Amino acid sequence: MRLSETNLSTAGCSSLGHRCPPLQKIMLTRKITTLALAVTLVGTLQAQVTITNHSGFLSAAGMHALQGSSIGSGFLVVEAGTGINDGRVTFLEDVTFNRQTVVAGLPSNMVAGFASGPRDATLTGDQLYVALGQNADPILDSTILHFDLQATPWSLGSPALTAADAATLIPVKSFMQSQGYSYSGVHSMVLGRKNNLFIADAGASAILRYNLGTGTLSVYADIPGEANPTSVGPPIIAAVPTRMRWDGKKLRVCTMTGFPYLPGLSKIYTIDGPSAISVEVSGLNLATSFDYDPINGRLAVAEFAASFDPSTGFAPNSGSIVEYTEDGLRVPISVGASFPANIMHKPDGTPYFVSLSDGNMYRIDPGSMNFCTTSPNSVGGGALISNAGSVSLQANDLALKCESLPVGEFGLFFYGSAPTYLPVGDGYRCVGGAKLFRFDVLKSNQAGIVFYPMDNTTLPGPGTILPGSIWQFQYWYRDKNGISGSNLSDGLQVMFTN
Repeated sequence: MRLSETNLSTAGCSSLGHRCPPLQKIMLTRKITTLALAVTLVGTLQAQVTITNHSGFLSAAGMHALQGSSIGSGFLVVEAGTGINDGRVTFLEDVTFNRQTVVAGLPSNMVAGFASGPRDATLTGDQLYVALGQNADPILDSTILHFDLQATPWSLGSPALTAADAATLIPVKSFMQSQGYSYSGVHSMVLGRKNNLFIADAGASAILRYNLGTGTLSVYADIPGEANPTSVGPPIIAAVPTRMRWDGKKLRVCTMTGFPYLPGLSKIYTIDGPSAISVEVSGLNLATSFDYDPINGRLAVAEFAASFDPSTGFAPNSGSIVEYTEDGLRVPISVGASFPANIMHKPDGTPYFVSLSDGNMYRIDPGSMNFCTTSPNSVGGGALISNAGSVSLQANDLALKCESLPVGEFGLFFYGSAPTYLPVGDGYRCVGGAKLFRFDVLKSNQAGIVFYPMDNTTLPGPGTILPGSIWQFQYWYRDKNGISGSNLSDGLQVMFTN
């Protein structure tokens, strides 16, 4: 099965920890034209590789993966509650999936339709830190609770701890007020170098540093806002830092940005002090979290929603989990998500995310999903691509299929490393990347179908498919009775495994 590289011509062709203004009926004037949004929003997308792994959480706001920790391996799931001071931190154990509450009775109240309460938790050794966002408790509002699990032991089977068991309370809000900040809303934290706990204050759009040795707080960096390109909202849109990651050398933080919550403004910054803030990734849509795949190093980002309407709020079921290739190309790996709040990988590279609204933890498994859109052809509504066999590279039994084609017309399957959306002939090219790779020419049968068994042992070097990699496939075909004489199917995205 010969395969070659090709170029297809395109010619012719705060509930989230920050201050929330009251909802009002305002017409947004900004026209969304970014390619990333076009790819995400076009057509009906089905995230077939997304599996509900666990359910029943109370507004899951965050999670922290544990491997061989003092309480075991699994996830700490942070639950914002239901607004009746029922926020909690839950340990979900690997293998057995035992679930037990570690800390209970934490502040929780409703803000703009979402629960606000616990936002993050991290465990280092036997020291547990729990971040509390905006809440109605005058003492615990925008603070961090530190539990010493050696002094106050907790293990599976133990009763849940409460705020009263905390060894230390880190008073973020009162400190920020003393520094002249009007708002404070702790969103997340991460352990960094030299005995430091870094804290993302979404309300203040600042990163704080807490010295675990001396017990002192300081402002580490202010995250710059964005000029508002619309007439709605303030002239400068707040940065709203959400999640952070520390890789042993660099501190990174993603921003969601504040009202009017415009897509495409979120960023990931690298921070090395107040005067050393640089943009690493831009063009994100309302980013709430990010993480790096420990196997292939790819960046994965949780995007809360695709859009926001001041009269109705965030668009429901429009969130995404997006990966970025080594070339910086954007690849959605789960779409139609219900307000994803946090993403994290297990050591084997499997990504998980939690939903703030539906109480579920999701696992993204290797598999396939259709994306983009097909276009009407001379015989009907358009050609549709699908696959048979498995996505296992060892099995090497993946076969591509396209149906609803004109009878007796030539065409070919091709693939690339990223989605795109460009007019070609009578349709749209959904497959992009640095290079495109095509398979052999086929001819549709009397049923208007083509079928092509792939052989992953014959692929060219740049198009080699590796375990964990994601590729996009599409079918181009002649259509002599069509307007331009050629057309394309919709797209098929495949995440491969061993």
